[in-house]
Amino acid sequence: MKKTRITITHQLEKTKHFFMVLDPNRLTQKEKERIMAKMNVEILFVNGKIYKI
Repeated sequence: MKKTRITITHQLEKTKHFFMVLDPNRLTQKEKERIMAKMNVEILFVNGKIYKI
């Protein structure tokens, strides 16, 4: 399956982070955990969806 590149901007630090995911509208558990660890956050807001630990 083809991966899509997404860009997430940290709300407080205003830094941009780039990640490759299978479906930006529906993150897998592994993708969610990897992104949260890399950005050092507990909540993600991606494409109108909120992901928590």
